[in-house]
Amino acid sequence: MNREYLPSKIFMIKVAFIFVIIATIFGVYKTISYFKNRPSAKAGDVVLVKDVVGKDSNNNGIADWEEYLWGLDPLKNGASNKEYIMAKKKTLSENNPLSAPITGNAAESEALSQEFFAVVVSLMQSGGLTEDSIAKISDTIGQKIVPEQLPDIYTRDMLVIDNKEDGDIEYFQALDKLNKKYADKDMGGELTIIAQGLANNNPQALRIAASIAESYRSFGQELVKLPVPEKIALGHLSLANDYEKIAKSLEGFSEILDNPLVGMKALLNYKKYNDSIASDLASISSNLE
Repeated sequence: MNREYLPSKIFMIKVAFIFVIIATIFGVYKTISYFKNRPSAKAGDVVLVKDVVGKDSNNNGIADWEEYLWGLDPLKNGASNKEYIMAKKKTLSENNPLSAPITGNAAESEALSQEFFAVVVSLMQSGGLTEDSIAKISDTIGQKIVPEQLPDIYTRDMLVIDNKEDGDIEYFQALDKLNKKYADKDMGGELTIIAQGLANNNPQALRIAASIAESYRSFGQELVKLPVPEKIALGHLSLANDYEKIAKSLEGFSEILDNPLVGMKALLNYKKYNDSIASDLASISSNLE
């Protein structure tokens, strides 16, 4: 493990990392975690867990960051905020065994990470994690992590333009055929594998997820060769490039455990270009109407 990150910092990065995973899979979802107030193992560390989780502005025994993630104002309504959160936690605990305490000989920080992940899983179908929530958690790790602008590798002159009268139908048929060809390549399932690898400190799971990158890359290579009507050429080109960019992002996932910040950036890139693919498809659809 990269010694640049002490356990407290690794844990906080993992927390932020899982938040983005859940946001990516489920759109806008609210997630909370319950973890204890523990000091950093080294004086002078940039990020101290006690500083992150210890602040309780309304003195209700629940940290400000946790109240924020429930959509509550931590500066007021202390008693009612606590009543609301505790009721939610009780319901989740009763309805989902994944929120039960974790046992074993894992290191303290890793046990906390697994506990957090169990709670996250139990909350996947409730609440909503906002961009603001992600930003607040990102702030706690003391670094601004933003997605990169990856370069395009495909250009318009590589496209095969098809302006025949039935070109629209042929395009959709070809695209459907390509999608079916890759249906068993686990594309879209990589975040589940990533989450499992992160929760269990399993580098093999992360390598498997990273290997799915080649399927995205190959899909983009085949996509750019499909005959495409002129009116959707730009959207089609962007789609092919975004598949390649997701491939590049996935390749960085294997570093999550050893270099969490690099892994976090890879995940944010993945989310950015996954969202871009949705925009590409919407553009293609609207231009064919």
